[in-house]
This record gives sequence, C-alpha cells and structure tokens, in this order.
Amino acid sequence: MRALALEFSEAERRKINEIVDKLKAMDKRSIISYWITAELDEAEVYNKLAWRTREYSWDERISTLFEELARESMEHAEMLLREYKNKYHNEELVETGLPSIELELSLEDLERDIRSGRLEDLVTILMESEKLAEEIYRYLAENSSGDTGALFEHLANVEKGHYLKLKKLRDSLGKLGR
Repeated sequence: MRALALEFSEAERRKINEIVDKLKAMDKRSIISYWITAELDEAEVYNKLAWRTREYSWDERISTLFEELARESMEHAEMLLREYKNKYHNEELVETGLPSIELELSLEDLERDIRSGRLEDLVTILMESEKLAEEIYRYLAENSSGDTGALFEHLANVEKGHYLKLKKLRDSLGKLGR
C-alpha cells in the first residue's frame, strides 16, 4: 500500500498507519469483524456530516451525497455480515479493539470545516479516507481467496466510486469558490 497522502494531519496519519499495520496481522475472521464495525461507524460519520451540512450549508448536493454514502456504508456492513455468517455461522464477531479509521478522523475538525464554510477541505479529507479504505480492501482482496476475495474486491471498487463522487463534488465546490 502507498504512503498516506498529506491531507491527514501527522497525528491522524500515525494513528491510521498503526491501525493498518494491526489489520495486516489479523486473521480473516477478525478482519471481517473489524470491517463490519468500521462500515457501520462510517455510516454514522456520514449521517452526522449530512445533518451538519444541512444545518450550515445551503448546498443540498453535499448533504444528499453524504446521506447516499451513509446508506452505501450500511449496505457494505450487511454484505460483510452475510459473508461472516456464511463462513463463521453463529459465532460472535471478534472484538478487535481497533478504532475505525473513519473515527480516527476528528469529527470535531470535520464539523469545524462545515461551520467555517471550508467544504472543499472537508470533502478532500473524506476523499483521502475513501482512498485509504479502497487500498486496504484491495490489499485484503489480493490476500484472500474465493468469495471473500471477491467481496473485498467489490468493496474496493465501491470505495473507489465513493472517492470519485466526492472528487466530483469537491471539483464543483472549487468552481464555486467554497
């Protein structure tokens, strides 16, 4: 995987790199458990951001996209849960003790960007988060086989789609000077 882009703060990069290193050392059951929780956390973050952008911005495209990304993150969690149940049946999810990568992004900082009108900065940070998720899913796909590998590859492609949707939004915000 590539080095993290500079859009994250030094502290965020350090924390995210620690999470990625720990993920690489986990077994498949723990990895799938982690990503079920991480996708649910991501959905929560996008829902909170949608609510905040609706409150502070008159541009409906932003909150609408965040709501769409929240729904898709919930769908990802459901896909991963189906795969988990298929492989591990009635076993409980593994508690990995790792925070979600999305939660390592400071929601407070993201909300500050919204309140101060720095929407382009906000979207850029979210793009980096989606790019990172894509890269991790791709890494997992390359190191998995069968249905699990195919699922991780599918999720990598969906994360890439999230990145492209956010990029399109950021580019349009840049043209408006926001």
